[in-house]
Amino acid sequence: MKILKIILTLVVIAISAYGLITKDFSYGPISSLLLGILFAVLGIEELKNRGKNSWGKFYIAASVLIIAMALFSF
Repeated sequence: MKILKIILTLVVIAISAYGLITKDFSYGPISSLLLGILFAVLGIEELKNRGKNSWGKFYIAASVLIIAMALFSF
């Protein structure tokens, strides 16, 4: 899980930085989709480690919303 979080974080940052530097926002939906997946991974990890009273539910809800918006933008 730790390696997956690091890889997703680096890819999201790289795609976002590319879009900001070149002003080419065609990869925005891919970045949003990967950000939603990252939030889902963070939520699952929070729920595993800290249980019900954590930010895990918020991360899962945010990931569903982000993934849905990314899929509608394709």
